[in-house]
Amino acid sequence: MASSSSRSLIYDVFPSFSGEDVRGSFLSHLLEKLQRKVITTFRDNGIERSRRIAPELLSAIRDSRISIVVFSKKYASSTWCLNELAEIHK
Repeated sequence: MASSSSRSLIYDVFPSFSGEDVRGSFLSHLLEKLQRKVITTFRDNGIERSRRIAPELLSAIRDSRISIVVFSKKYASSTWCLNELAEIHK
């Protein structure tokens, strides 16, 4: 596996979150602040949700300098979120 320093990173930040809990509140404020600081953040707009994690998300996690995990009430009950978290942990 290549280290992050030997491959080009596309994003500064990959946010992992349960959309129904935080998308319209905390997350929108966080993303706005990051954008103001010209921090490139992955946005999952338009990715179709399914039981398996989308390949675009796996690539985005691997191509990000850091991940920010926003734990909320429903985060752990989302298979999608737990799959993201497992990939982040790798």
